[in-house]
Amino acid sequence: MKTFTTKAVTAAILSSLSLSAAADLYQVEEIPTADNFRHSFPRDINAQNFVVGISRLPTDVDITKVSQRILDNLEIDSLESLTQEEREILIKALANEQLGIIGVEREQPQRVGINRAFYFDSALQSVEPIPPTGEEWADSSDSFFYSINNANSAVGYSTAPYELVEYTYTDSDGAEQSREYFISDFISRGVWFNNGEITQVTPPETEYLGGETALMDVNDSGLAAGYASTAVSPRAEERIAECTPEDEETIVTKPLQVCVWEIWFSLKNSTAGNIEPYTFSLYSRSNSGSFGANRSIYDVRGFLWQLGANGNVIGEPERLGTLMPRKEDDKNDFSSYAYTVNNNGIAGGQSWTYHPDLDAVKMPAIFMNGDALPITEDPKYRWGSVNDINDNNIATGYLAEVISSKLRTTSFVFDVNSKELTMLPGFFTGSSTVANAINTNGIVVGTGEIEASLSIRDRAAFMFDSTKEGAEFINLNNAISCEAPYNIIEANSINDSGVIVATALKPEEYTDSDGETQTRDVVVTLKLDPSAADGELNDCTEQENLVERQGASLGFGSLFGFISLGALISVFRRKSKINS
Repeated sequence: MKTFTTKAVTAAILSSLSLSAAADLYQVEEIPTADNFRHSFPRDINAQNFVVGISRLPTDVDITKVSQRILDNLEIDSLESLTQEEREILIKALANEQLGIIGVEREQPQRVGINRAFYFDSALQSVEPIPPTGEEWADSSDSFFYSINNANSAVGYSTAPYELVEYTYTDSDGAEQSREYFISDFISRGVWFNNGEITQVTPPETEYLGGETALMDVNDSGLAAGYASTAVSPRAEERIAECTPEDEETIVTKPLQVCVWEIWFSLKNSTAGNIEPYTFSLYSRSNSGSFGANRSIYDVRGFLWQLGANGNVIGEPERLGTLMPRKEDDKNDFSSYAYTVNNNGIAGGQSWTYHPDLDAVKMPAIFMNGDALPITEDPKYRWGSVNDINDNNIATGYLAEVISSKLRTTSFVFDVNSKELTMLPGFFTGSSTVANAINTNGIVVGTGEIEASLSIRDRAAFMFDSTKEGAEFINLNNAISCEAPYNIIEANSINDSGVIVATALKPEEYTDSDGETQTRDVVVTLKLDPSAADGELNDCTEQENLVERQGASLGFGSLFGFISLGALISVFRRKSKINS
């Protein structure tokens, strides 16, 4: 839920930059990025203007167990003489999002979590919901916050820290061999956070890898929406059986848990090959250009959990359905996901279903009384998601369809009460857009393509008044000072006071290994406050002496350089802004 009711006062002690002027619609304030992290990605803002999100790419990690052949493969001389650039390359290569180091038998010499949840009120807190214990490795888990309600409770999920184990087997010559592998207790746990207190939500199914849960949203009464593993899929059971062959002479070189994890990892990074490639999309794989299917070894279902004031689950959670039942011949995981819930208890998200021509696809779903209800059954739509729903029961998200011979995403608003679906216009005909949030005033925010003539289209954050007839998309870069050093690429959430939290690129100077000053783009979190800047739209393209906004040529696909090591979308498996 991204709808709020009280007027907020901007915290004066922000490490911020005030860029309001008479002609600007918004005052811009930059929220500090967490220490030891390069980038900051916001996810939600509440009535008090508290912000939650994800810090990404740690700049200083204890890298101790890395062999020389790993360094050789990455063209790094030694750990003792690491340059800043080499350290970053190594950290990315060791990230949990990677299967291993290509070229060295997929060896994973260390596990590094490169995502950390953050919580901002008057100061920024970097939160590790599930810290390592015992033999578990420090800095080996990833954590994410996605929502914060008016009680200042944040929800999200965390992976488990990894532990190094030794596995011994006998080779074909009868010699004993040993290998080291990293294992963890579970894939993920939904987490709740408030005032330093943390609780976890466990799934019904935990076989093999400990299961997975995530909390994606929480309303003001503590009703949390998310998903959880409920069973091992039939196809996964077949593949897992191959990890322990019946032939006793077959040499097994890895533990069962590692073999199963590799199956899960490949499914998580699978793509939807049955629909058209979606080049330069926020939701496409950087290599394949296809929607991320984000499958699992588990059947997953959307859930609603009632959480108490201390974050503990009260009563039995409500298990949500799928848009259609699984076909008898479909052995893949068949799942639904709840990404948002309003104060009326109506949830929205995504569900696997069947297209008449394309077979299994993920489509937007509204969840009421446990049932999954479609927002459309028009076969021209091939993919989509509900990303948010306000307290007037108006949902927003995106649908994918072929426009001008290309698969594009189009934002929508859907009235749950009247069942009316309205597609939003975009910046131009054929502009791919994704709506992320809607407040109770009907203001929609998200991201969209802004250059029709480019092969790799630039994109920008947008705001759109869905209640105003003939309304147009507003590029939020034109709503702030033209001298601002930001390129705002995505609006992530909006509260009822109209305060927006957004993702932007900003140039940053640094000194390279040769002592030379270089410039690079970093991702920062911005808060855009309309109460502090009463003005009108600018047209920054016509301003003289314009400060060039760095990253202006960033297209949908290029954002992966900041958001992912190939596919952050698959890692987050979150509301469709990250999941698809």
